[in-house]
Order: sequence, then structure tokens, then C-alpha cells
Amino acid sequence: MSTSSHPITQISIGIKRHYSLDWIRVFVVLLLIPFHTAVTFSHIGKGYVYTPEPIDSYFYIFISDFFNLWIMRLLFFVSGISAYMALKKRSIAAFSLERFKRLIIPVLFLVLTIGPLAGYVLAVSHFGFSGTFISYYPHFFLDVKRYLFWGQLWYCVYLYLLSMIALPLFSYLLKNNQVMVNINNVLMQKNNILFPLFIIALIELLLRPSYPGYQSFIGDWANVAVYFCFYTFGFIMGQSKDLIDRITGNMRMFLILALSSAILYLILKRAAFTEANQIQLMILSFLWGAAAYTWVMTIIGFTRKYLNKNNRLLKYLSMTSFSLYLFHYLILSLLNFFLLKTQLNPYLIWLITCVGTYLIFILLFELVLKRVAPLRYICGIRRSK
Repeated sequence: MSTSSHPITQISIGIKRHYSLDWIRVFVVLLLIPFHTAVTFSHIGKGYVYTPEPIDSYFYIFISDFFNLWIMRLLFFVSGISAYMALKKRSIAAFSLERFKRLIIPVLFLVLTIGPLAGYVLAVSHFGFSGTFISYYPHFFLDVKRYLFWGQLWYCVYLYLLSMIALPLFSYLLKNNQVMVNINNVLMQKNNILFPLFIIALIELLLRPSYPGYQSFIGDWANVAVYFCFYTFGFIMGQSKDLIDRITGNMRMFLILALSSAILYLILKRAAFTEANQIQLMILSFLWGAAAYTWVMTIIGFTRKYLNKNNRLLKYLSMTSFSLYLFHYLILSLLNFFLLKTQLNPYLIWLITCVGTYLIFILLFELVLKRVAPLRYICGIRRSK
């Protein structure tokens, strides 16, 4: 039997392990399959395979837009909690080395192997490339923006860089316990747990209209700032059981705010602000920030209350989640590439692609990934003693 050692799949708060956060990590990765498959049809986001024209469907738009509001922000928040636990057990040097091995090495693997394969699918399906994969391979490195270079592992690059940027701050907070106590006391008062909402929403309002987002880090200042905030707030809130309890206790309030802001955002974006001017973009950006924070808090509270338990399913999903994250986009892109050549209904293609991606990955994991030592290392899979 194997277990996962990847830093973004193993999370605790304090001495007692909180499995609710492991469930969050697993759910986020599982949701990426329907989310990324929908991009093929909605054209909302960067993908490797597209329909000739976007399909005007609320189904695809909902999956693309709604998940995009909070899904990666939730992951950065949980990663902040993970960073707190790691720094409590490791030195700065050990933490930095571990982050490099577990985050950057998989990116290098993807850039040299999976990335060019997925990029080749994009070149053939969207840009009319007709040569062999071998002849295409150099093109992948010559036009990195067109072919999505590090693809879905942009998250690993961002997490590594933000981890290094945040290290001096996190080190200071760990050494100055009274500062952390003061922050906790402020956030515990009345409704001050909403204070981060206004910080994130303000950043979105000021930066998002000018920097709509492309995962290049340099120049992607709205995303960099927002992800850094979620990562830092995760670090701060994760060290305090009282703050996590406060989030759980206010779950109903967060849910009401999350639904209200998300619904208003989607209605305005799709109905009222279709040709948004600067003011309208600022309104949408503010609502995006509010929806992101409240959905993250709602999900943290919900999983803490109802899913804080371990079982065999969680163990297996945790063991496979980073591998699925690494390989899923290539699998679903290949499925979409061939299925779109048929006359099947687009919704049926979406369903077949989602289910097929899960099933093909399980076969890949069981037959190859967990049996090949270099792949086990890249995917963070350890054999238990």
C-alpha cells in the first residue's frame, strides 16, 4: 500500500490532524476535471482543445465561471495552513528545499513531457499544425504562451514563489507569538472575521480591471496579490483553533454572503455588464473578491463540521490526488480531441470525457505511476513500511 507525501495533500492543524482539509484538497482536484472539460465548450479559460465556436450554454458557463470564483483561492488558503504546520516542524532551509522538490521538480517533468504532448494536441486541433510530434517539440519552447507551457501546474510555480516571498513574514510571526495573539484577538472580535473579505475585494477592485490574468506570474499582479492574501490568511487562521471554530460557527452567515455575491456577480457579468466599462469591471471585481472569500470560508466551515473524519476512500484519494492533478489535463484533452470528431451531443461528450478521465487515470495510476520509482517520486507517492 502507498501513501502520498506531497505537501499540498497532507494537512493538519495543531497536534490533532484535521481530515476536513484533506477532503478539501481531494475535492478541488476532482472538480478540476469537469471544470477544465467545460472550458472546451465555453472557451472561458485556457485549454488545449476547443469547439470551433463557444457554446452559449448556462451549463458550461456556470461550471466555468462559478468554480473559477473560488476553487484555486481555496487551494491557496489550505496551502497556507499546510505551510504553518511545515514551518513548525522544519527549519527555513529544510522547508525551502522540500518546497522545491515537491513543487518545482513536477513542473520540470511536465514541461519536458506532458506539456509538449498536450501542446501538440492544441497545435493540431486549434492552430492547424500538421507535422509529427517530434517536429512540433521545439515549437513548444519557442511559443510558451500559446502552448500554455507549465499548464495546470502554474499553481505549483505560484505556490513555490509565494512561499519563498512569504518566508520572512511567516518566520517573523512564528518567532513573535504575541503578534499572532494580537491578530487572533482582533479577528475574534464581533464580525472581524469578515475583515479579510474587504482586503481581498479591494485588491480585486484595484487590480483586476488592469490585470485580468494570465498565469505567467510576472504581470499577473491581480492573481499574485489575491493568492498571496489567501495563502497568508490561511497561515494566520490555520494556527488558531479558535479562529477555525469561529469560521465554522459563522458558516450560515458566510453561506448567505457567498450565494448573494456569487449570484449577483454571475447575473451582472452575463446579463447587465456584457460590454463592461471600467466602473462595471470594478464592480464585478469587488463582487469576485467577496464571493471568493465567503465561499472559501463556507467550505472550510462545512468540511470542518461534517467531513472531519478519515476513511479508506480518503486515504486512496489523497494518495492519488497530485498524480491526477498532474495528468488529468492531458487525458481529458485527448478524449475531447477524438470525441469532438464524432456527432455526439456536446453534453454527452462532456460527461464521457469527465467519467473517462477518472477511469483512465485509475488505470494509469495502478498500472504505471505507483510502480515506477521516478514517477512515484515526482507524484509524491511513498510506499509505506
